[in-house]
Amino acid sequence: MREIGYDKPLFVQPFDHRGSFKKKFFGLTGDWTVDAATDEYTPIVEAKTLIYRGLLRAIEMGVPKEHVGILVDTEFGSHIQADAKGKGIPVASSIEKSGQPIFDFEYGPRWQDHVRWVAPDIVKVLVRHHPADPEGEKVEQITRLQQVTDFLRGGDGRWFMFELLVPATTDEEKAAGPRYDDELRAGRMVEAIRELQEAGVEPDIWKLEGLSTREQAERVAAQARAGRTADGKSRERVGCILLGRGSDTAQVHEWLRVAAPVDGWIGFAVGRTHFSDPVKAFLADRSRAERSIDEIARAYKGSVDVWQEARG
Repeated sequence: MREIGYDKPLFVQPFDHRGSFKKKFFGLTGDWTVDAATDEYTPIVEAKTLIYRGLLRAIEMGVPKEHVGILVDTEFGSHIQADAKGKGIPVASSIEKSGQPIFDFEYGPRWQDHVRWVAPDIVKVLVRHHPADPEGEKVEQITRLQQVTDFLRGGDGRWFMFELLVPATTDEEKAAGPRYDDELRAGRMVEAIRELQEAGVEPDIWKLEGLSTREQAERVAAQARAGRTADGKSRERVGCILLGRGSDTAQVHEWLRVAAPVDGWIGFAVGRTHFSDPVKAFLADRSRAERSIDEIARAYKGSVDVWQEARG
């Protein structure tokens, strides 16, 4: 099996949101089906294309292309994936079924065929995992995630990105309120990463929630790179990137300043913070497309600038 890890700078613009994207920007809820035969399909594609154009403009504004990445779904963004590949921009693609409490494959037993067909540089999963989750649920989820590890490490060089969410689960954590984010979440993240590693789940990139202190960021990165895999491979090149949680710009920039100076943290994957307001404005008035593109570009580049300044 290949070595694991991704230790180059990586600034991802994620817009792979599916159910939440349809609900937030178009008011489509539940099992509302959207495909090329429905009236809603083209506006969603237009919105996703707008976000991508914002990223391209950020590159024109000076963001190094070799550090840029996109994370977009195939459902509404296959044309974007193809264009990015042609431009040499790393493409990440999701394989999880949207909105599920336990990780499952969007494309069922043919998920590997889908990966081969899309041919992304990075395969991404979103997983909710807490050490206090019921054992049966954890076994079911981990079994599927082991399949992803085995497929990618034995395959043709694609990287594995693992978006880990560790929500407040126990009564004590729920009662803690904001203290859970500030004081408790980091410890649970370390426990969750360790538990997944011990089960043989081996991402190259951990996509993680923001942390309040440098000490917390150091603990999390240290666990991501701790020890060796079951077949003796070192985790010393594994990277962590920060997700935005749809938070406001000031909060995201504070998380970036905490993580950027820490070895093991290599960048971010911040999406809605950059594009939410510009996309809403565009959908309300198509004539402001260029303005929205520029706003997305400046927001994305602003996060890159904050990271690089904090990194020193």
